[in-house]
Amino acid sequence: MLHFYSLYYNRKILNNSLLNNTQDINDEIFFFTNFKLENLYLLFSKELKSNRIFGLDILRFFAIITVIIDHGKFIFPKKIIQFHDYIKIDGVTIFFVLSGFLIGGILIKQLEKNTPSFSLLINFWIKRWFRTLPTYFLILLILTICYCIQDPLFTFEKISKYYYFCQNLFYPTDIYFGESWSLSVEEWFYFTVPLLIFILINLFKLQPKSSILFTALLILLSVTLLRYDLYSENKNIDFHHQVIFRLDSIMYGVVGAYVNYYYSKYWNKFSHVLFISGILIFLFQKLYHISNITSPIGNLYSIVLEYSLTSLATLLLLPYLSNVKKSKHKIGSMITIISLISYSMYLTHMTLIKVMILKNIPWTSLTTNYNIIIPTFYFLYWSLTFIFSIIIYKIYELPITNLRDKLSFNKKIY
Repeated sequence: MLHFYSLYYNRKILNNSLLNNTQDINDEIFFFTNFKLENLYLLFSKELKSNRIFGLDILRFFAIITVIIDHGKFIFPKKIIQFHDYIKIDGVTIFFVLSGFLIGGILIKQLEKNTPSFSLLINFWIKRWFRTLPTYFLILLILTICYCIQDPLFTFEKISKYYYFCQNLFYPTDIYFGESWSLSVEEWFYFTVPLLIFILINLFKLQPKSSILFTALLILLSVTLLRYDLYSENKNIDFHHQVIFRLDSIMYGVVGAYVNYYYSKYWNKFSHVLFISGILIFLFQKLYHISNITSPIGNLYSIVLEYSLTSLATLLLLPYLSNVKKSKHKIGSMITIISLISYSMYLTHMTLIKVMILKNIPWTSLTTNYNIIIPTFYFLYWSLTFIFSIIIYKIYELPITNLRDKLSFNKKIY
C-alpha cells in the first residue's frame, strides 16, 4: 500500500506541468497518508472553491446514491429488500435527464455562437469523449483482465461488443459489465442526435433553434411510440436497458436546456411551481408502485409511461435546482464531492467491486455467522466504492479532463 502511494506521488510530480499547482499535490499526499474524514475537504479544496451549481450536485448525489443502494440490496433479507422497493428512485433516468440538460446546453451555445460546421461537430464529440471514454475503457480493461484470470472459458469475443457500445443496442446487456448499458445509451445519443441536428441545419437550412426543437419532438414521439408498440402487441421483451427505448430520457434534459437558453425568463419565473410539480409526480409514482396495480392500465404505465414521467419529473426540478448556486455547510461539501466522483462510483461499484472483489471472498470459510457477513460485506461495498472512485478521479479522470481543456481544438470554440 505504501508502495502504491509512493508511485502515486512520483507520478503527480512528473505531471506537475499539467496540473501546474504544487499545493494540489501536497493536499492529495496529505490525504492519502492521513486517513481522516476532515482531510477529504482538503483533498477536494480546489473543486469545492470552483463555481459549481450546487443544486445540480444535489440531483447528481441523489442519483448515484440511489443506484448504489439499489445494486447493494441483494445481500439483505427479503423484508429489507421489500422495504427498499418502497423508497427507491430511478437514479439512472435522473442521470440521463441531467446529462441531457448539461451537454445539450453546451451544444446549443456552440451552435448559436459558432458556424455549424463539421469541425464544430467533431469538436463537440471529442470534448464529450474525453470526458466519458477514458474512465469507461479503464474499468472495461480491468474487467477484461479479471475475467481472463477467473474464467478459463472466457474469450475476448464475449466482451468485445462493450468496446464499441453494442452490448445493448438490440438486446439487453449480459453479465459482464451490466451497469455499462446506460453509457451505451448516452454514447449513441450524443453521436446520433447532434449529427441529425447538424444535417437539418446544413442540408435543410433550418436555424439551430428550429432544428433542435424538431429533433427533440422526433425523438420523444418516436421512442414513446416504440414502447407503445411493445405494449399494444404484448411483446415480451426486456426493453428497459436497450438503447432505442431509452433515448427519450436524455432528450427531456435537452428540452430543459432548450427552454433555459431560449426562454430563460419563463424558466426562472415558474421555477418554484415547476419544482413542486416535479416532486408531486415522483410522489404519484411512488404511491402507484405501492398500490401494486396489475391491470392493463398497469402495463401501459410500466411499459409506456413510467420512464417518461420520471424524466418529466426530473426536468421540472431543474429550473429551481439550476439556480441553487452554493452551500456553506459541511454536508453541502460532501454532496459536491460525491457528485464529483459519481461517474467513477457508477463504473466501479457493481461489476468490479461487488462481483469481482467481494463475491469472490470466501465468506463462509471465514465465518458462518451472517450477522457478521452481511454488515461487513455492505460496509466494504460502500467503502471500496468511495476509495476506488476517489483514487480514479484524482489520478486518472481529473488529469484527463484538465488535458482536454488544454488542447488546442478547444481554443476556437466559444
